[in-house]
Amino acid sequence: MEAGAAGNRVVGAITSQAVTLVGFGLLGAATVYALFASGSTTTLVLELVVPVSVGILLLWYGQRDKLSAGKQRLIVATAFLSAVASIAISLWVTYLYTLRFGQTGGPTQILLTATSIGLGVGTLLGHVYVDFSRHYRAHERLSQAVDASNDGIAIFDENRHRYVNDAYTDLYDIDRSLEYTPWDALYTNAACVQIEREVFPALEERSSWRGTLTGVRRDGTTFPQDVTVSTLQDGYVAIVRDISEQRDREQRIQVLNRVLRHNLRNAFTVIQGHANLIADQDPALERTHVEPIRREISDLLATADKARGVERTLERRSNHSLIEPSKAVRSAADRATAAYPGAQILTYVEESDCPTIDGSIVDALHELVDNAVEHHHETSTGGEDGLPEIPDDATPTVEIGVKRVDYDGNSRLEFTVSDDGPGIPEAERRAVLDGKETQLDHGSGLGLWLVTWIVTNAGGDLRFSDRPEGGSIVTLSFPLERSTSREGESEASRTETAVIR
Repeated sequence: MEAGAAGNRVVGAITSQAVTLVGFGLLGAATVYALFASGSTTTLVLELVVPVSVGILLLWYGQRDKLSAGKQRLIVATAFLSAVASIAISLWVTYLYTLRFGQTGGPTQILLTATSIGLGVGTLLGHVYVDFSRHYRAHERLSQAVDASNDGIAIFDENRHRYVNDAYTDLYDIDRSLEYTPWDALYTNAACVQIEREVFPALEERSSWRGTLTGVRRDGTTFPQDVTVSTLQDGYVAIVRDISEQRDREQRIQVLNRVLRHNLRNAFTVIQGHANLIADQDPALERTHVEPIRREISDLLATADKARGVERTLERRSNHSLIEPSKAVRSAADRATAAYPGAQILTYVEESDCPTIDGSIVDALHELVDNAVEHHHETSTGGEDGLPEIPDDATPTVEIGVKRVDYDGNSRLEFTVSDDGPGIPEAERRAVLDGKETQLDHGSGLGLWLVTWIVTNAGGDLRFSDRPEGGSIVTLSFPLERSTSREGESEASRTETAVIR
């Protein structure tokens, strides 16, 4: 078995260099001919120019084009078949010439030249076939992928369809005759105006456009589409997705959100009024029953307000401008100092050559600081979760920082918010990191979810860790492009500001 494996390795090595070996063989044959052939030097050079040239080209091709063993075998087989055909034709022509003119000569030079020409032509034909096969298979795979796509894909030129896949025709409930029809014929009049005023100018300016258009089916019904259009060398490609269900779901959520928020607030107001009446009638009931009701109502109303705040923050995040990392930290610190005069707010800013970042990160820092200060006095009930006991009169201390960190040559920009509070429960960490809530593993608030959404949309990731002396550290990490060092780059400086009121 070992001998067989060794033989297979030898055959594989030879096969992987088949074209190169043929080139060496042809040059070797030319060398042998030059050693034993007679005649003048000029005649010998003219006789060897073709085989030497073809041999060098085969060596170059065999080393330049990294082909698989199977393709090498195919090209070599084509080359040898072509050489055999060339030799046969040359011998037949020589024989006919001899019959007519009665002249004979040595066939060695004729065989060498014919073999050289045949090998060269055969290699060229084999290369063309292999290259064509490769492109054909790639085209077939691409066509199959496009046809299997669930999104509608269309290619159009001068506003007329040239190609559509099945998913595209299914969107409009029509057959393949859709090809050659105008692209904008499948949209409402308002959408056609949008295409002329917005889509085509954007394609001319930046070669792509994405937005929402309203399509028209064969029966006249309309439906919203998410459309992406890109410029090709001789036309355009459009990817279309029906978002009717998504639009309906968003509308239902908006209606339910508005109705529930309005009705619940009214219901809580009524419950609060009756609870206050009960408290006025019986002080004993106020302590044992009414106060818990009031606290629960306050918490529910605060959660509703928080949810609305999260919604507004996410709605306006697309309008955020870019901001320098140091300014983002100082902005969060200034707001925290004004909002929590009884807290100690520290900043750590590493001044370095860092690019600007999405301004929505400021909202994430605000949320983390609010969470740290507002939950500072929460204590454990029995120490089972490992949280430290914190006195009610302790001053919350929160540090906001930003620095550039290198991980094996990859630079990242990291914002940190650390506090000396009871820490973030493991269940809440796991919920936001896993990206899902469950009945047994859910967050008690919306703040960390807002931070997660902001960081993810800005292209970063979120990490949690514990401070050795108690409290938690939340890290917002964003990748940075590797930058070249520049002369005169300022050294990193650390500034700390403590504000105690």
